[in-house]
Amino acid sequence: MNTPPPAVSADSKAISSDDKVPLKQKLAYGAGGFAGAMGPNMDNALLRPIFVITLGLSPALMSLFDALYRIWDAVTDGLMGWVSDNTRTRWGRRRPYIVLGAVLVSLWMPCLWLFDRSWDMNTIILYMVATQLFLTVFTTIWNVPYQCLLLEFSADSRERTNAAASRAYFGKFAGFCMGWVWWLTQRPIFHDENGQPDIIRGAFWVSIGGGLLVLLFGALPGLFCRERFYATAKHQKSVPILESIKSTLSNRPFWFLIGLALTLSLASSAATGLGFFVTLIYVCGGDQGLASTIAGFGSTVTLVTGIAAIPLCQWVANRYGKKVATLGTLGLFLLWGAATWVVYNPALPYLVLVTGVIHSISNTAIWILIPSMTGDVVDHDELHTGQRREGAYAAVFSWTYKLSTTLGTAVSGLLVVWVGYDAALKIEQPAEVIHNMRLALLIVPVVFVCVAIFFMSRFPLGPTRVAENRRLLDARRTTA
Repeated sequence: MNTPPPAVSADSKAISSDDKVPLKQKLAYGAGGFAGAMGPNMDNALLRPIFVITLGLSPALMSLFDALYRIWDAVTDGLMGWVSDNTRTRWGRRRPYIVLGAVLVSLWMPCLWLFDRSWDMNTIILYMVATQLFLTVFTTIWNVPYQCLLLEFSADSRERTNAAASRAYFGKFAGFCMGWVWWLTQRPIFHDENGQPDIIRGAFWVSIGGGLLVLLFGALPGLFCRERFYATAKHQKSVPILESIKSTLSNRPFWFLIGLALTLSLASSAATGLGFFVTLIYVCGGDQGLASTIAGFGSTVTLVTGIAAIPLCQWVANRYGKKVATLGTLGLFLLWGAATWVVYNPALPYLVLVTGVIHSISNTAIWILIPSMTGDVVDHDELHTGQRREGAYAAVFSWTYKLSTTLGTAVSGLLVVWVGYDAALKIEQPAEVIHNMRLALLIVPVVFVCVAIFFMSRFPLGPTRVAENRRLLDARRTTA
């Protein structure tokens, strides 16, 4: 008879008062999760409905632009991580950039929709690319230092998981808002003089509202959170950027974590891109009103089920270890991918929400667990190098996530074109094309999730190893 694995003794001990993070700081850090989800994603939620469906831009070309942004990200994330690690101010290494980044992102968000509609399409595309490149830079200024805060939030691995859970709560509310932005842009208040929906005008005003929320929530971590290891880090010597990147990439546990994040992000973003077209064209028959309403209800379902999943994920991770919790979560991802063939049904369009429930639970758990495990990787690195380099790890990890998301989007866009999608036909696609898109939606995520399971099964930092690393680091700091 099989019995469940025993609770991990290292995780069952109470968190010490030195490692415990005040609730105010957890809430302030968590609030940043709202800004982090809304800042770069509001534009992304509207790019395809406006530029592909309304203006007729090829989905493959849109995917290539996404790849361009991620190449740019590779430069800005790496540079920002190095700058953040080597900054010394009275307010710390991360906090000044978090406040500055929140201001810049909030001001820039509406700018994408300020193009003159009398311009030719090529000029509009160039404007779109330029504004997105600037938004990428401003987001990086905020995001990389913000990710660093989690890695140095506490010396206790469980408390980092709890901080990641706080961020997840706020991120769920941002996801809820994201689900309704397409619908909001079509409200009567934004209609033109002929009474027709003006989605571009709607996008501008909705982005202004989103920018104000990004400013409010995005600045809070910089104003109220503590940088636990700054007292130690401010005395360490500056490391040249290439040496820092090389040292980061030589960390073996980090490679397995990168592989996990890369493949899961590929699965999710590919499914999101393909799912947009399958939902709009196959399930909703081209009805944008129905599709946007389903997206809105999907965000509501995601909010409720995601919030419910957070305490369960914390309990499993803290009792049985993050590796066990992650492998269980990957099983849910497999179920999510397989279910798409059944629940995408034009006779029952709202059945699509079933996959939203499964994906919400699994995605919530995985993005609590992966950042917390990254903190364990940083501790492993400090034990072997004597350096606290959260910025380098946050930069590499952030870029990996963005790259994988873009590659997944690019894969979905290229697959849509490869199976025969004709941008000129818009929603009037042949039945064979729609069938092939459905097949791709089924196969691609399942394959990527299987690869993710392999990476997680090889991850070497289990609960016992994490506890031992902590013991050795505490001993070193005590004698330093």
